[in-house]
Amino acid sequence: MPPLLRILDLQVQFSGSQGKWVHAVNGVNLEMQRGEVVGLLGESGSGKSTVARTLLRLLPKSAQATARSIEFEGLDLLALTEIKLEKVRGARIAMISQDPGLALNPVRKVGDQVAEVLRAHRDWNWRRCQKEAEALLERVRLNDPDRRMYDAYPHQLSGGQQQRVAIAQAVSCQPALVIADEPTASLDSSIEREIMLLLGELKTEQNMSLLMITHNPTILRGLASRVAVMYGGRVVEEGTLNRVFQEPQHPYTKALLACVPPAPGERMLIPGMRLPTIEGSSPDSEAVPTGCSFAPRCAQRMQKCELQRPVPVLTEDVRQVECFLYGN
Repeated sequence: MPPLLRILDLQVQFSGSQGKWVHAVNGVNLEMQRGEVVGLLGESGSGKSTVARTLLRLLPKSAQATARSIEFEGLDLLALTEIKLEKVRGARIAMISQDPGLALNPVRKVGDQVAEVLRAHRDWNWRRCQKEAEALLERVRLNDPDRRMYDAYPHQLSGGQQQRVAIAQAVSCQPALVIADEPTASLDSSIEREIMLLLGELKTEQNMSLLMITHNPTILRGLASRVAVMYGGRVVEEGTLNRVFQEPQHPYTKALLACVPPAPGERMLIPGMRLPTIEGSSPDSEAVPTGCSFAPRCAQRMQKCELQRPVPVLTEDVRQVECFLYGN
């Protein structure tokens, strides 16, 4: 069976200052199967969100995106006309942003904002869309028998409640793929757990695929089956979540996971002990390095790491690693 989504050699650039180009994505390859949850993991500036926005063609006019192909359900997303793409956005691919306060319209009732997604993609009258929106708000645990929640405006809701409205919008048309772009970044840890549990339940109910974009590895545990680690606009390691988290191979993946505080029941921190950090800074996106983009920060770098870019290598445990330590 062909994959639900296949991205081949995606490149995204933005026009920068003084005629220079900002290279946000530098050759990303990624596949997703139907019903699969994949984590796209990396620090800020690694290109994760740019990949997501490229799929829906939501990049600004200053951006230039090219790829060998971006296939979704047999469609080439980069080649679709805007009219055809409108039938995909929201209906077949939906997106949950990290800041629902900005994503929601401040002067419209939140219930109507869920209903309008249905109205755009379903041949239903407005009353039926409203009834379905009420049911969706209840499903995301915004229970309210007297419609106070439906009739609320975004500013009257907490951040967690706003995110639940955004989730109701995203799943309203039962899309094949939902992209969650740092959906808990602005929430506290208790609300974060609730939102992640809700996404897991909805994924199972609707058998949808979920692309979870995050800088925090811990939220992927118990949800994602695979993880793709991004650095400098490239996927540097990809494999099953258990393998990557238990035995990371790429030096960046090792360093990133070492910075994560231990979960309850795991090793304890010594009082006063500092968590490890990754020395140095992210690569300059206006100057694509000749070699490995992580080389300046890598304790295991070799001379050739600075002279040429490694290509992805398939290791014995069927994961891809872009590092000279494993071949090339």
